[in-house]
Amino acid sequence: MLCYPLGVLLSASVAIAPVEPLHANGTSNPQELPVSVAAAIAMPVVLSRAVLSEEPSESGLTVPSLWWAVQQFGGTTVQRWQAYPAEEGVGGRVDLFISPPAWGRMSYLQRFALVNQLGNSSRSFGYNLILRDRRDVIYGAYTCSFTAVAQQYLPHAIDATGNPVPLFLPQTELDCSVWINPNIPVSVF
Repeated sequence: MLCYPLGVLLSASVAIAPVEPLHANGTSNPQELPVSVAAAIAMPVVLSRAVLSEEPSESGLTVPSLWWAVQQFGGTTVQRWQAYPAEEGVGGRVDLFISPPAWGRMSYLQRFALVNQLGNSSRSFGYNLILRDRRDVIYGAYTCSFTAVAQQYLPHAIDATGNPVPLFLPQTELDCSVWINPNIPVSVF
């Protein structure tokens, strides 16, 4: 049987303690968020026109339409989402609420794939994506600089509120980035 001094065991457990996760509400240092993520969170949005995953429009196209992408890629990780259009133009924000235990069971590559797939779906409608939990811990983001390209719209299509539907094709030259919160550990169990 191996015996170790108590001080050695304690120092090892302190060394592997998790780092404080990043919060959107200012309870952690907001300067630790990447600039593009902080800007997407702080961007002025129209709260009264929020689109909720639980309330698709019965009268027309709901923009952004993320149900299929969430069903295909979100599995049990995604609990719900809500989208807020930008006050002017494109660049709205989708807040995607995730299950922390399900996220913890994902490898880094699985996390990246989830953020990238759902981010691409959000981007195609002109929205940035922020992954968070109900405590406002930020788990990841997919952000784009939508103002860098000319706005295009889906031909002959309007959404449920009567507005044209923005379209950002995959080949559109957008400056987009994926960010995964490095302070959320990957479970080894």
